Order: sequence, then structure tokens, then C-alpha cells
Amino acid sequence: MSAAPKENRGPIVPGVRVRVRAGSGARSAWVSGVVVDDYADEATAGGHEWAPVRRWAVAVDDGTLVFVDDGDIELVTPGGS
Repeated sequence: MSAAPKENRGPIVPGVRVRVRAGSGARSAWVSGVVVDDYADEATAGGHEWAPVRRWAVAVDDGTLVFVDDGDIELVTPGGS
């Protein structure tokens, strides 16, 4: 039995440059990085209330790894933001 394929969200796929909103509340900021993985299948399963699964894993330019949902990620266009 094979797993269902992950939904292709257009140009946001592992390997592309993105901006993500990291942190929360007044401490959140937009940072740039590269998508490492798409956890769409796991995110739709829900995870735990105390540890929700975020869809996207992003290696941020400062070397940290962040996990974000669809509303907190944007494609970085060449020559743009």
C-alpha cells in the first residue's frame, strides 16, 4: 500500500528559496531560507495538540531549521523579495 502523493503547492517545493514568518506575536519576523521538506501528509493527520505538525521545514540563512504552515511561507522570486 503506497502513501498518497503530497499536494504540489505550485512553485513551493523542496530546494526553492522562500521567506517565512518565524516566531510568534511581537517576536515574529520574516526570514529567508530554503525549503528542506514538505510534510503535507503528516500535517493533515494533525499531530498532537501540544505538538502540532507544521507543513514546511525550512533551513533559514542563519543556519537554524524552522517549521511553518502555509500562511507563513512565500516564494522568493528572482530579483524580488
